[in-house]
Amino acid sequence: MPDVDPASGEDRRMVVALHGYGGTGADMIRSLSAVRAGRHDVVMVAPDGPHHPELAPEGRAWYPITSQESLIARWSRELAPEVARYVEWEQERYRIPAERTALVGFSQGVSVATAVLAGFRVARRAVFACGRILGGDLMERTGSGEIDVLVVTGGSDRFVRGEDVRSDTAPGRDGTRFPHVEVPGLGHEFNNEVAWLSIEHATR
Repeated sequence: MPDVDPASGEDRRMVVALHGYGGTGADMIRSLSAVRAGRHDVVMVAPDGPHHPELAPEGRAWYPITSQESLIARWSRELAPEVARYVEWEQERYRIPAERTALVGFSQGVSVATAVLAGFRVARRAVFACGRILGGDLMERTGSGEIDVLVVTGGSDRFVRGEDVRSDTAPGRDGTRFPHVEVPGLGHEFNNEVAWLSIEHATR
């Protein structure tokens, strides 16, 4: 599992990147490293999903392709404990607490990150890019200020519909909602603009 180890320091922050279908942790780290503008106080780590997908044999996946939300939510919940243990191991390794840790999920990585944050107190911030937020439990944590979430979607995304994400991020009964940025012209991709938004939110 790849990582980037910057110079030591008590103010270091950790970004845990969760890739999408057919991607890898190394891909996510390369994208995020390209825009972090020389910041050496950010540790970036990224686990790889457990599956070798047929449609992208060079990459990895968290779960098989499906449009069934119930399956996505179930598979993500099943993966959450292992991913949470990975995050906790890296936090101990680098001596970085949950308060200075952020999860950045792309596509499939969003549902996995949602499940992790719904069940484990391993991060203070999160960025969900081009994926479905299938975990209503997070709304209460966001409203209380326990976790700070930014949702990023693409105006031209063919796989994740904007109206579905707007439904996911609609205000709860207490008025709480996830901040949501829709990038015009963005397809289903983790490009430099999304990477920059992710780093800015994750490390502010």
